[in-house]
Amino acid sequence: MEYVRNQSKPKDGKLFAIGHSMGGILLYSHLSSSARTGKRSGLAAVVTLGSSLDYTVSNSSLKLLLPLADPAQALNVPVLPLGTLMTAIYPLASQPPYALAWMSPQVSARNMMHPELLKKLVLNNFCTVPAKLILQLATAFRPGGLRNRTGSIYYKDNLGKCETPVLAVAGDEDLICPQEAVLDTAKLIPSHFVSYKLFGGENDIHYGHYDLVGGRLAARDVYPCIIEFLSNHDKLEFSN
Repeated sequence: MEYVRNQSKPKDGKLFAIGHSMGGILLYSHLSSSARTGKRSGLAAVVTLGSSLDYTVSNSSLKLLLPLADPAQALNVPVLPLGTLMTAIYPLASQPPYALAWMSPQVSARNMMHPELLKKLVLNNFCTVPAKLILQLATAFRPGGLRNRTGSIYYKDNLGKCETPVLAVAGDEDLICPQEAVLDTAKLIPSHFVSYKLFGGENDIHYGHYDLVGGRLAARDVYPCIIEFLSNHDKLEFSN
């Protein structure tokens, strides 16, 4: 954030922030930490897409990664090669006999992403994941939601003090971060500072996890909504 602020030099020192999936989790954590310490967030407005601090209220498929957490800790494995695994199993999901056909809907709803783009996304988007990250993310599936690494701070606890406008975006067929999880976190923020928008569910149009940023209709449906929200909060505010 400091790098972007130094490069853009906003007159009031505030930035706009947009985060998808883990990016949104980081933004919620930042807002919570700012509220907990009584510091300004440094953000004029925030947009999260497919993000939540607590997945216990949903049937998130992200829990498929949880079995990797304990062995990684027990064996002291520093990283998990998620990218390599995705590259290896993609042919089983995209070619006959489609043994892992369940994988594609985790990324995109049916007919919502160009096949070539979907292939590039799966083969290039995922990387090696630090084991410590998986261990911390696992707390989002336990009572109280996501915690810091020591387990001493629950990030949900301080969102009620958030004073930064937030737009929480969800997809109707997001299997990784279902709409129930998105709404559960959004509801913690004071109502006059939060907006919630669900995309999909009408006219046979559906939005999966990555459709919110890279689907066929994202530029038509999602982007204008984000621009409108940020534009409404694009005003200079100076502290006395």
